[in-house]
Amino acid sequence: MADAIDVAFLSLRVVFGPAFTVAFRLKTSGRENVPRTGAAILVANHASFLDPILIGICARRPVRFLVANDFYRDPRLHLALRWLGAIPVGGDAGSIRSFRRIGDVIKNGSLLGIFPEGGITRDGAMKPFRAGAAVLALRTGVPLVPIYLDGTFAALPRYAKWPRFVPVTVRIGNPIPVTARRNPSSDEIAELSESLRSAVAALAVKARRL
Repeated sequence: MADAIDVAFLSLRVVFGPAFTVAFRLKTSGRENVPRTGAAILVANHASFLDPILIGICARRPVRFLVANDFYRDPRLHLALRWLGAIPVGGDAGSIRSFRRIGDVIKNGSLLGIFPEGGITRDGAMKPFRAGAAVLALRTGVPLVPIYLDGTFAALPRYAKWPRFVPVTVRIGNPIPVTARRNPSSDEIAELSESLRSAVAALAVKARRL
């Protein structure tokens, strides 16, 4: 399975990387902040269906994204998401199976991608973060890597049928180290979630200066 996902992401970068770089005048900064080895949780704002593709291109390592089960089961998206090793969550996805697959990603030293807003923004504004990414990081001690994607809402908002080829910037921030806790408190979870959202929001300002 891991080898197949490696091939999928290599194909993604080879096929879409040059095309997206030209079409969206793609700029990226902070690629060195994605660990070259070992597990990490990439956490980003979510404004477009383009977001996971762009992160996959910029991360230079395969990323297993968590995807809402409704999208995972959509016939228009299912084959591509399965090919890329996406992990369905919510709905009738089966929580035990999903948690097991998430655990395997971290145990195997791979990258996990999470959009903690819980869905694609409808108006371009970043929504409050749900606690899932913070809980995972606190329970496993895996670092969090904040990412901000600027321009993807203008390029392909949720209900658009066709993309607009506007400039897009992906800014990757410094990893946030996390110490593992067996039973993190609600205050610890809330504090880390807010710190993470603040780190992503701070990248928004820097992304617009590139």
